[in-house]
Amino acid sequence: MHTISDWQQLLRYLWVAPITLWCLPLALLAKWTGGGYALHTGVLEIWGGWVGRWLARGIPFLGAVNAITVGHCVAGVSPQHLRNSRVHERVHVEQFERWGCLFPFVYFIAGVRAQQRGGSFYWDNPYEIEARARAAATRDC
Repeated sequence: MHTISDWQQLLRYLWVAPITLWCLPLALLAKWTGGGYALHTGVLEIWGGWVGRWLARGIPFLGAVNAITVGHCVAGVSPQHLRNSRVHERVHVEQFERWGCLFPFVYFIAGVRAQQRGGSFYWDNPYEIEARARAAATRDC
């Protein structure tokens, strides 16, 4: 098992911070509209309220989602949805740590390429395939 130092983790947070900051106001919005937020394993999890309703109604390119990761923030429909998708969403946190602020663009390009090959923007996106595979492997353990 590979462990990272506190300095390495700090650098990962800083590398992703500009994109994470965009999501922080969602925590207050969720709280003010009946949802909530909490830190879990170094990630701010946000759920319910207006944010949860917005995710359930659907977002561009992805449609309705149970949860979505933006930097070191994960927004979900409810605490249960966050628990159920935690492994999957933590893979996306790692992908943000790898790509930093470029990840949304890289993800979008990968989705467009999947569509160009006749697949789905979401289901055939290699970043989603990686997250689903890791989550499935964890369930099988």
